[in-house]
Amino acid sequence: MQLDNLFHCQEYRGAILSLPIEGIGSDQWLGDGYYFWQDYEFAQWWGNNKKCNNKNLSRRYSVYKASIEFDEDDFIDTVFNETDYRNFVKNIEKFANKYFLQFNKKPSLIEFNDFISDKKIWSNIKIIRFQDVPLNDDLMSVKGFYYKKRIQIRVLNIENITNFVLDDCFDCI
Repeated sequence: MQLDNLFHCQEYRGAILSLPIEGIGSDQWLGDGYYFWQDYEFAQWWGNNKKCNNKNLSRRYSVYKASIEFDEDDFIDTVFNETDYRNFVKNIEKFANKYFLQFNKKPSLIEFNDFISDKKIWSNIKIIRFQDVPLNDDLMSVKGFYYKKRIQIRVLNIENITNFVLDDCFDCI
């Protein structure tokens, strides 16, 4: 299978990247991996809101375009596949319930990611498509109506990424 026209956003680094930068750390939504946006406008939003910080001395960010290739068995689609979505929710809630029973509190994203990393829960899943909720309606044409899905794809192995090219660079606004 193949997904085309995915977008990776990074702080402008002077030189053009030949490969995406891996997102690592317990605050990553779906654990360590290479993150892509399904829609260009959300890649630009990410650049302006997450890559344009005080550490970014260039005051610019870059958006790269890529494709990913994979076997169907290596892919969980929690956005468009109802079975994958229901299994995803069931497994997260199963973990959360066990965590709550043991510690009498909801787990944080960091605690969840530490768990999936320690237990190698998704180590066999090379690609996962996930939707989160936009923080505001800036990219919506109707105020207060969040009709666009903010979709990310996490790729575990760099070998699945093809056709990675610079699309454009932007000044921070």
